[in-house]
Amino acid sequence: MLTDVSLVVKGRDLQPEEITSFLGIEPTGVRNPGPSKWDHPGKVDGEWGINCNENVSRDFHEQLGNILSTVESKRTELAQLVERGYEVIVDIYGFAGNDCSLTLQPEELKRIARLGFPLWVAANMNER
Repeated sequence: MLTDVSLVVKGRDLQPEEITSFLGIEPTGVRNPGPSKWDHPGKVDGEWGINCNENVSRDFHEQLGNILSTVESKRTELAQLVERGYEVIVDIYGFAGNDCSLTLQPEELKRIARLGFPLWVAANMNER
């Protein structure tokens, strides 16, 4: 299974350079608010994100640990963004083939729960 773990900040009026300045972290990807030819028509939120995928490590737990460490180090700032109306998400995405599974360890679940931000998990069932 190929996985991709991300920290995503979303918002209708999100200006990526403002989030970068506020958090003091360079994103691996941004999207300005407005319609996108790559997303479904109703998706107009801007996005700012840090991504950890197979280009960093092919080990899912290492990817998740990397992102969780970043989120933990910026928890106060991310909570302030939520108070300002932004959405902050820990996102797990994977390409799943036959008979594959993805297991979150108890300590990983505790770390995610302590943060208080939503966890999104999505699988692409196309084999890769």
